Amino acid sequence: MGFRGGLSRSLVLTVLAILVGGVAALLWANLSVLPSWTVMADGHAELTDVERTQVFSANFWYSVLAVAGGLAIGIATWVRLRTVGWPVAAITAVLAVVGGLTCWWLGEVIGPGPFPERLAAAEPGQTVAQALRLTTPSALAIWVFTAVAVPLFAASLGPEVAREPERARGAATASPIDEAVTSDV
Repeated sequence: MGFRGGLSRSLVLTVLAILVGGVAALLWANLSVLPSWTVMADGHAELTDVERTQVFSANFWYSVLAVAGGLAIGIATWVRLRTVGWPVAAITAVLAVVGGLTCWWLGEVIGPGPFPERLAAAEPGQTVAQALRLTTPSALAIWVFTAVAVPLFAASLGPEVAREPERARGAATASPIDEAVTSDV
């Protein structure tokens, strides 16, 4: 694979990572159950006990989608670039970060919007959903770990693609002396 072929495959995979992140963002915004604050008559806002249990929903769904998105990116990268060798793991990690950051940014944009402005505009008795936010940025690592696991496992469990041509060439170019030595043994 030449430079142009590798560049074109990398660009295609980058677009794919952005698309995977975009789809994950849509799912994240729709699956997360965001707690709603109730505005009281004196102007302060409260969370009920049930609403408090939903505080971590956004982090949970982001993490679940990170596993699925990371697997998708890892599989696509392995299928397209498995002949590259060890750099496929580094390329996969970069693509997973692109997908994860796309999901994070786009999900927060798709979500209900900035919480302080909506809370300030709310009337007593109204409920205001919390903004969709990832409060555990380390969840981005799930994208990377899951994506990189695919080429690492595939390379360790699959056939040795890079060495098979060398073995075939070695067998085809065996000299008559090598054949005579092995036949005497």
